[in-house]
Amino acid sequence: MKETRRGFEAEAVRRLLEDSSTPVGNRSGKKEGLSNKTGVEVQEDSLTRGLTSKTGAVPAVNAPTLEESNPVADDSLQKDRPGIRIASEESLPGASEPLTPETEVNAWFAQAEQEVDEAQHKEKDMTAPEQIRIPDEQEEMIHHLIVSVKAPQTVKAIQAVAHRLTQDSSILFLQNGMGMIDEVNKKLFPNEKYRPTYIVGVVSHGLYSNRPFSVVHAGEGTIALGVLPRVPIGESIKLEALNRLSPSARYLMRTMTRTAVFVAVGFPPTDILQQQLDKLAVNCIINPLTAILDCKNGALLYNFYFQRVVRLLLAEISVVIKSLPELSNVPNVNMRFDTLRLERMVFLIANTTAENHSSMVQDIRSGRLTEIDYINGYIVKRGEEMGIHCVMNYMLMHMVKGKNKNTYQENADLLPLAGQRS
Repeated sequence: MKETRRGFEAEAVRRLLEDSSTPVGNRSGKKEGLSNKTGVEVQEDSLTRGLTSKTGAVPAVNAPTLEESNPVADDSLQKDRPGIRIASEESLPGASEPLTPETEVNAWFAQAEQEVDEAQHKEKDMTAPEQIRIPDEQEEMIHHLIVSVKAPQTVKAIQAVAHRLTQDSSILFLQNGMGMIDEVNKKLFPNEKYRPTYIVGVVSHGLYSNRPFSVVHAGEGTIALGVLPRVPIGESIKLEALNRLSPSARYLMRTMTRTAVFVAVGFPPTDILQQQLDKLAVNCIINPLTAILDCKNGALLYNFYFQRVVRLLLAEISVVIKSLPELSNVPNVNMRFDTLRLERMVFLIANTTAENHSSMVQDIRSGRLTEIDYINGYIVKRGEEMGIHCVMNYMLMHMVKGKNKNTYQENADLLPLAGQRS
């Protein structure tokens, strides 16, 4: 009996290939195409005529299509229709029960719906950073983003527009300190595949703000720019990989370097990293010491006691920088980050900016959060990773935090008065 039914279905399949031009009519008499379910459109009348000629009766259900036919049917049909998967009876639900054309149709529909549901659930279970970030219809994608906020505000500032950033976007970081990009990757872009391209800049221009939305250009300087590769800098970086930058990164680099007032120059990743560390070493001395002393940068000059403190701090900083794995394959690292060279650079900058107040002094006076965690705190953090105990930088970091908290509490205790006391 089963072989007879298979023979009928094979005959029906052959006729389907001959008459597959019009939609099939369902049992309710309404014309309905099945191409969206099976990919094949058939005509019910031609199928029923073929079955009637064999059995003298018309089945009460729609005939199965080519995909729904039994695998023991003519193998040449599968060769003529590439890409069609025909499952065995054992793979269909309820294979132990007698199969009919109706149960086979329902089984195929159930299997197709299950595959769609699994794909949708898999996509929904992915976290937001793992999915391709597509902005809303009312918002545009951000191709170029320049971040110049204080280091502690970096994640919060980018988080507000993170959904408008894609792997084709570029972010330029113009900030003091180091370690902000690691936080951005951890909290906002953990998936490297959908991470924007990062460009870091080292600014030596003299700038300060005298009121909200106003910046004063106090001194001429330069901007060193470098595109960070998606692989760690310590690994081998091929020139071809750097040339395969996103169009937005190439455009932003070209625009910055061609704008004369910026005096911007592009550097390879290892060179820009060394320039970042040079500036970090200077900031680790001038910023926290002037913040604790509440003085100008020039107060650190020509003072034997301050000079001893500077040398102790730079000794720790020099050891940490020389031990960084990112610089393991870079030549002349020991000479560049020698304690004596760093000391000369610190006092040279302090002499050049003798009449200026560091940004950390201004932050403490205004009651704002300082960047100490991304300056001396970065040295302490990287030292702990390599087993180096930076006790001097650790003490200085907490002294700045303590002064910052104390100043904030003093300002909070002040009462606003309408007039002068009598």
